[in-house]
Amino acid sequence: MSGSVAAREPAESCPLCDGSDRYAVVMAYDRMRACAADYRYVRCATCGLLALSPQPTPADIAALYPPDYYAKMACRERNLDKPANRLAIRYYYGVDSVVQPRWLRAGFRALSGRILNGIIEPRGGTRLLDVGCGTGATLALYQRLGWQAHGIEPSPQACASSRARGLTVHQGTVFDAPFGAQFDVVLLSHVIEHVLEPIAVLRRAAEFLAPGGTILLHTPNARGLGFALYRSCWFALDAPRHLCLFDPRTIRLAGDKAGLRARRIATGSTSRMLAESRHYAVAQGAVLPEDLALRTELVGRAWRQPRRSRWYRDATAPLALFAALTGRGDLMEVEFAAARS
Repeated sequence: MSGSVAAREPAESCPLCDGSDRYAVVMAYDRMRACAADYRYVRCATCGLLALSPQPTPADIAALYPPDYYAKMACRERNLDKPANRLAIRYYYGVDSVVQPRWLRAGFRALSGRILNGIIEPRGGTRLLDVGCGTGATLALYQRLGWQAHGIEPSPQACASSRARGLTVHQGTVFDAPFGAQFDVVLLSHVIEHVLEPIAVLRRAAEFLAPGGTILLHTPNARGLGFALYRSCWFALDAPRHLCLFDPRTIRLAGDKAGLRARRIATGSTSRMLAESRHYAVAQGAVLPEDLALRTELVGRAWRQPRRSRWYRDATAPLALFAALTGRGDLMEVEFAAARS
């Protein structure tokens, strides 16, 4: 079976609403590491959650990640020493920026998307917990900005890299982390799609919040333009590591079930995601061959070939912006607060 399918999938209940009426949407492949398995994603007819089916067992999770996963998925390091970045830190992003004139801060806020896109500005307190901190690039950035930054990471190798940077990281999960209600921001950046119990993870993350604190969550948008266009080649599908893929409706429902209130749900521009998805489509094709040797060659080729996508990203930038503004961007940013606050 390949491509888009519509057969009913009654065997498992939905991880979000426990609904039993689910239908198959797409057959996917591990496009990072060649293996013989194919992976089916199904959508819940009740709530709309897109999920891998069958779900792996907890004991199987670690084996889904290739040894070089964190190297391939590492975020680009920020150069904070550029003159424009130093000014932005002084007047907006730095922990001492609140003493600057309001009009200056407002100006840098307007420019923030271009200067240091995605960095959290100080919101009163500056105590940060990064759940799933990987090799520590984000933690190191906030520590340099003056935040009190701590992390949680299950991978021993990634923890070792973080600790080599001098960062404070708990090796484990949110369920065994020794932190209390002490953080102003709990960051879950591309974490919730990797876990078997997303509601329990959100509920536990809320226990780390200081009064008035915020959970800031980044995750792919399963109703985004990239999935509609590229299906099994959508870069953010990342089978089989992405277990549940949310959209604005289902992530709000997950927050509600965890006792959280969604302050803001926004979708982001998708030109890079579209380009990466196109790269998969061109280098590997929508359907991978059953022969493992051929599959291995195609997967390896996609990661060896350079990304010559600048023209494509430029051409699709207006479409990506339109998708983001209409809720169809490939990435979501969600701010949750405790329902009582």
